[in-house]
Amino acid sequence: PSTRLSNTARSSGRMGKGPGKFSDLGKAASDLLSKDFGVGKNTVELKTKAPDAVTFTTNGTHKSNGAADASVQAECKPAAGLTVKGKIDTAGVTSTTFESENAVLAGLKLTLAGATPPLDKGGLLSSVSCGAEYNTALVHALCNFDYLKGAASCSAVTSYGPTKCGASLAYDVNKGALKAYAAKVAYGGAGYTLTGACCGDPKTGLSYNCSAHHAVSPDMQVACEVGISSDSKTSIAAVGSWVLDADTTTKAKVDSCGMLGLSYKRKLSKATTVTFAGCFDINLDASKTKTGIALNLSP
Repeated sequence: PSTRLSNTARSSGRMGKGPGKFSDLGKAASDLLSKDFGVGKNTVELKTKAPDAVTFTTNGTHKSNGAADASVQAECKPAAGLTVKGKIDTAGVTSTTFESENAVLAGLKLTLAGATPPLDKGGLLSSVSCGAEYNTALVHALCNFDYLKGAASCSAVTSYGPTKCGASLAYDVNKGALKAYAAKVAYGGAGYTLTGACCGDPKTGLSYNCSAHHAVSPDMQVACEVGISSDSKTSIAAVGSWVLDADTTTKAKVDSCGMLGLSYKRKLSKATTVTFAGCFDINLDASKTKTGIALNLSP
């Protein structure tokens, strides 16, 4: 299939079914700024599907410092509305997730998840969490609680026309203290999205972020982001993406730290995609140069 932008992608501000998750506000810009720029490591991802619809995803990573890790995940849907996921990695961490959607109430998704600690750490379980996600045409709400860690979080998003706004909270039940809070406002027009965010931490204070994403044409996208940290430091980043043909996409990114990021993504076949990425210092400091290769296989 062509990598050219669909009408949906170009009209990124138009409403779909519900306002979407809190983490999705500003996602078009953040994805363009971060995806396909994996440097300092080489990765391989293999996705396969068995005849009984069980999907296996294998990931391997080799970092520039010589460290390597891998993971295997299996996913199946044993019944309508029920999804089961199991994952194990080279650190010995095993995780299992059960997701039930629309079983209790239309638009309600319930999640139960658990994970074991790494082999070099004691204990039977490191995490046991449950969550609920409710989506309607007007509101999207999500909450999650980890019993072992005592970590609770919630978020809500609503919309009015092309404008979406949301808020999120993270709370430490064991300490009885607020860990973090955030608010976002997003406005979507024909082919562009503007997002403003404010994030707070009781220890470090407030930080601010504004981003813009524009689908200039079916073959070109641009995005920029301006951030002000809690210590009043400003960061700026801008990125452009160009579709050269049906199988090739290039991206270039520059930020206020003087770093230039480049990526070249090529679809070699129906089942194989490779991405080459590099990060270079504009001031020609070779010690800051990093490269990476990502190979994706989906036979």
